[in-house]
Amino acid sequence: MAELDRGKPAAFAAIPIPLAYVIAALPPLFWAGNFLIARMMRDDIPPIQMSFWRWVLALAIMLPFAWSSLRLDRSRLREEWLFLALLGAIGVTAFNCFIYTALHHTTVINAALVNSLLPIVTIILAWVLLGERIFPLRALGITVSLLGAVLVIARGNLLALADLEVGRGDILVVLGMSFWALYMILVRRRPLGLKPLSLLGATTVFGIAFHLPFVLVETTASGIFVPTLHSLPALIYFAIFPSILAYVFWNRSIATLGPATTGMFMHLLPIFSAILAAALLGERLAWYHLFAFIVIVGGILLATRRPSAAPQLNHQKR
Repeated sequence: MAELDRGKPAAFAAIPIPLAYVIAALPPLFWAGNFLIARMMRDDIPPIQMSFWRWVLALAIMLPFAWSSLRLDRSRLREEWLFLALLGAIGVTAFNCFIYTALHHTTVINAALVNSLLPIVTIILAWVLLGERIFPLRALGITVSLLGAVLVIARGNLLALADLEVGRGDILVVLGMSFWALYMILVRRRPLGLKPLSLLGATTVFGIAFHLPFVLVETTASGIFVPTLHSLPALIYFAIFPSILAYVFWNRSIATLGPATTGMFMHLLPIFSAILAAALLGERLAWYHLFAFIVIVGGILLATRRPSAAPQLNHQKR
């Protein structure tokens, strides 16, 4: 999780530019690993409990580091608790539960490609919620990228869209990604002035709380999941790499490269995911995956070429 800034995060010192490029490439790698391991463990850990335990462990690990920030920001946290609860429900609970459920029904490659539409969904929500203009070139880019996503969901056969069962997992990815885009828009609309670790810690606490009723419902169908020696390494990976380290590295790269340049590194997510899934899960990289990737990235490049007066968005994940 991370804030959507218009500038550079003050809490992170700038680093040498060559190192910033390396660091900016690590979060997409960690998020690709998140998709891969979630897919690998789908028969061992129910999706809602997978998300729940990920964030419980992440909170336990980050709390010693975040405690001083939380104490300094405690008055502001009390003032904004309701809004922070909303952010936790959207950015921690809804987003992750949808993504992990989706990976029970779709491949890592498909999920990563559809998830790469995040910048487009953010632009659309900014138009709907903030009234930001969608210029003709941006509209063209949105259309092109959506066509690429539709191609992935249809598995390369547009006639298959008539079958309601086709692309169920991919649709869940779209829903989860939309919640994350909404989280980013809300943070941008109402900057809280919190330290990064305070925001992460507070929204994580609320997110864990909102998981509880869904965990109870899931246990009635799937039973209670108890971490074992087999599943614990996966949960530790979820807690450390895509949850904490990706957040820190992403913001450190923003401090040097800026949000627009750093955001472009998200295009590495489907590439890393395809390589990992093909190597470790034996997933097949079809022609439409490659074609859709080119189409989606091309559409994003068109959509983000806006007039200098238009605001920039910092696109981040999960």
